[in-house]
Amino acid sequence: MDCIWNPRTPNLSGQTIGFWNFLDQSHAAKNFSQLDEIEIGSLYVDYHASGINTPVAAQDRYRSAIEEDGWIHPATARMVELWCRQLDTLGIKNPGLRWDQRHLSSVNEIVGILQSEKLCLDHRSIGGPVYLDGTRWGVPLRIVVGTDGHPNYVITALRDIIPIVRKYDHVVLVHDDEITPDFVLLQKVITHFGVTVSRLPLGRVPVGGQVQSSRRGGWTGSTLGELSAEVLGSVPLDEYRLGMRLYFTAVLGRGVGASLDRAVLYRTMSRARRLLRSSNADAIDAACYVAGHTSVYGWVDPYRLTSSLLGRNAPSTRLLDAVYL
Repeated sequence: MDCIWNPRTPNLSGQTIGFWNFLDQSHAAKNFSQLDEIEIGSLYVDYHASGINTPVAAQDRYRSAIEEDGWIHPATARMVELWCRQLDTLGIKNPGLRWDQRHLSSVNEIVGILQSEKLCLDHRSIGGPVYLDGTRWGVPLRIVVGTDGHPNYVITALRDIIPIVRKYDHVVLVHDDEITPDFVLLQKVITHFGVTVSRLPLGRVPVGGQVQSSRRGGWTGSTLGELSAEVLGSVPLDEYRLGMRLYFTAVLGRGVGASLDRAVLYRTMSRARRLLRSSNADAIDAACYVAGHTSVYGWVDPYRLTSSLLGRNAPSTRLLDAVYL
């Protein structure tokens, strides 16, 4: 099993490049290595509120630096540093946030492969865009390279998937529920290459009853950094790790549910404490137990598995240690 993650994919997006250009034009004197996630996040909100468009020439410069050297803006480097610390505190394996690798294929190579499979329409020769064509499955055309020649994240992701996809018998696409249409299209395209594909959409947690993009703001006081600092001030690390998993996976559940509620979060931490104290150091085969919560596609459903901890029976110490701590 392999986790395919390439930081260059989000870095090459127009949204990221636009933010970087905004920072370099408006906040070039800042020492981003000293800022926290709230300060950088606030700058991100300011960028979107400014309505500033990034000149094509500037986009080309940033994309060239990323493609040729794996360059990353100091603000993003700082955010990655903070995210890595947070994952380490949670005891979650880092998927490769700091890992840099050239994409396995160029945009033109992927467009060529898609054309040979009649999966795209390339109108660049007449000044138009490139469309990913899923109409055979009832999916609308999707622009993946704009009229300015710049690719979006959909085709950038395919640069790391299509060249190796036939090495695998199954692909799981984990994605933000807000961009499900794009991932339905990706699922169809990857399946076309002879691989079984399933999706695991992750819903956003409402804040104050609202679900909105981070670009809109309104998240101050609800970031992972703030929550972890607050909770770890009153509970030990093992309770924090288990409690966060119980709350965000088992309590809030799949999809968009209840808003972030600190009272419920702290009650879940208390539940985690009781589970840890009552866990049974028996000879249960953790692998067999986990396998009992697999989806129809063969991968373990994190929601079903974590919800099972809230049953009447005391959980296995081995299971908690192997999966949650």
